[in-house]
Amino acid sequence: MNDICGENITNLYHYTDFNAMRGIITNGEIWLWNLRRMNDSQEMQYFINELKIAVKKQIAPDEYGRMEKMFAENLKDFDRLSSYASCFSEYADDAAQWSRYAKGGMGVCISFNKNLLAKIGEAGHAPLCRVSYSKNCDNLEIVQEIASLIKNGTGEKIRETFNRLVTSSPLFKHPSFISEKEWRLVSLPYNVSEYLGEPHFFVEETNIKKYYILNLRKVCESLDIRYSDLFEEICIGPQARVTREVLSDYFTATGISELCGKIKMSECPLKRF
Repeated sequence: MNDICGENITNLYHYTDFNAMRGIITNGEIWLWNLRRMNDSQEMQYFINELKIAVKKQIAPDEYGRMEKMFAENLKDFDRLSSYASCFSEYADDAAQWSRYAKGGMGVCISFNKNLLAKIGEAGHAPLCRVSYSKNCDNLEIVQEIASLIKNGTGEKIRETFNRLVTSSPLFKHPSFISEKEWRLVSLPYNVSEYLGEPHFFVEETNIKKYYILNLRKVCESLDIRYSDLFEEICIGPQARVTREVLSDYFTATGISELCGKIKMSECPLKRF
């Protein structure tokens, strides 16, 4: 699951509002949200569906029934499982990201040092992974593995393979989302509380959302990482009412004046309608 390729990428960007920025930077908390409650209705399920299509190409028609039975038996609890994740993009100062995730450009974009974020994710049981937007799964090694298991697999090997399948499912999304160029700090779908601690709940007027917390400050301290080094830049949105001076005063007042020199204004000409 720990796929952090993309060696040429040095920064990752998280678009959000100023209140969430306070939670991330000042409080030192990244919140990991339920992937099945995000804006992709096929989260985690897309990979399973595409995998079945790819496996069918590798087996004979008279083996289809055996394949369906194997998937049903080993994924019977899959719909009740969910990974929790915090999402990032490869794109800086991107109009679509501002519009979709930062209150129509009125929020902020936090630039993270990718290598430090990866170390923190690994230590905090939420590894940093790159999302794949492949149109099919034909070339994946696991396809051949499952095709072979359908022919002559044993119970233990089948369970091991399907556990890896479930663990990988949060890292594949429908190609229509490719413009997001997404990376994720993502939990294992099994025993989430065992690794991330007790869940928390965000109560809104019409909804209650469950989430887990990755404590950035605590993990930085344990890894001997200077906390301010995690943040490469804080970009104020193109429609934000917050000025560079106000944000600088805020960072100074909250004891993280090291970030004052990392503030910039968006150059995106995003227009609100």
